[in-house]
Amino acid sequence: MKPKVSIIHRDEIPESPANYTKKSLKIVDGMIREALEKIGGIKAFVEPGDKVVIKPNLVWPVTADMAITTDPRVVACVVRLVKEEAGASEVVVADRTAVGRHTKDAFEESGIGAVAKRAGADRVLSLEDDERVLVQIPNCKSMLDGVHLPKTLLDADKIIYLPKMKTHKMAVVSLTIKMNQGVLMWSEMISCHRADLEQKMIDMLKVMRPNLAIVDGIWAQQGQGPGSPYQRDVMKDRNLIIAGSDPVAVDSVTSATMGFDPMIEVGLVSGAHCEGLGEGRLEHIEVLGEKISDVKRFFRRGTASLLGLHPKVEAYTGGACMGCLGFARTGIDVVLADPDFDWDPIEKISIVIGYNTNVPENLVHDPPRRYVFVIGDCTADHKDKGVYFPGCASLAMHEMCEWWGKSDQGILDVFWNYQPTGTRP
Repeated sequence: MKPKVSIIHRDEIPESPANYTKKSLKIVDGMIREALEKIGGIKAFVEPGDKVVIKPNLVWPVTADMAITTDPRVVACVVRLVKEEAGASEVVVADRTAVGRHTKDAFEESGIGAVAKRAGADRVLSLEDDERVLVQIPNCKSMLDGVHLPKTLLDADKIIYLPKMKTHKMAVVSLTIKMNQGVLMWSEMISCHRADLEQKMIDMLKVMRPNLAIVDGIWAQQGQGPGSPYQRDVMKDRNLIIAGSDPVAVDSVTSATMGFDPMIEVGLVSGAHCEGLGEGRLEHIEVLGEKISDVKRFFRRGTASLLGLHPKVEAYTGGACMGCLGFARTGIDVVLADPDFDWDPIEKISIVIGYNTNVPENLVHDPPRRYVFVIGDCTADHKDKGVYFPGCASLAMHEMCEWWGKSDQGILDVFWNYQPTGTRP
């Protein structure tokens, strides 16, 4: 039997994810109800007395209008449906941020925490505070092998994921399958961010699988996702809700509406399909509601490249891995997207990254005129040329992102004063 995925579209949804009234909330509620009715209704997925965990996508503390987090309206409507109509005995809204500050800050700044409580959620849970249980991954192909999963999710009768419709500079898209990144411990979150990032997420689907996925495509994000700082990457008029119980099929259909060929361009979909974790072939999925062709829009692709970003930025990349490049690009994007950043006193920003990198002998770190940032253990031979970030570059870049989020200084001052704090719990 073909898995069913529903697509619901509205020509216009007023207001915004961060500033809305009952007017748009009613429209979003109607879309979610319609999407679920086409695949059997909420009662086909949640039974009376179930303990349900609803997992939105929080990423980090930002306003919902940046199209990085799940729309609070979607969270509110799903909580009410599960609690009031399906008769769940307990509803927990839970997630973990990807970088930096505590998830409670993300719940607060996105508005999702307050909205979830008003809608009837019994608990709002930051997963870094939850008890962990070691779970071995069968037929694991990444370096994860065993992972420490939140006990609240393992004990739940039903799990519902609410991914945001976004691109991803390293994994092409960030949808349902990628949501499992937010259930991991910090050390597990930063591991496998090289060429094995997609395999890591496929492996995670073997031990943590939602019963239902409802994709928030009301406002979407293209380009430098999953947390782009560029306003140009915010798409305010997608006006879509996509739902289904097969996470691979949901991501396949959603990717197709974003202009990707899921079985060719999206490794998360094709890889999960080939391992028998779901259906990725569009012709074997029953699409209900709107036709993919009628709502398709080609999203700007994300990129981890450090080449040609600015006349004053240069990169020596050598054999850099995808994670190394991706996190470095995340950092420099923050600078490039800042209209108030003062480039005038800077002659050059040089980034040295990757294994066996060819670096000029005359490369000099001389702030505020010239800056040289040497990132990761692979570049240890060049550590004396500038500010050196030791360890796995993924960890180093996470550390830098945290510092940037806290700092009132200029971005380069933060680089200059950076002190590694070690591996996080």
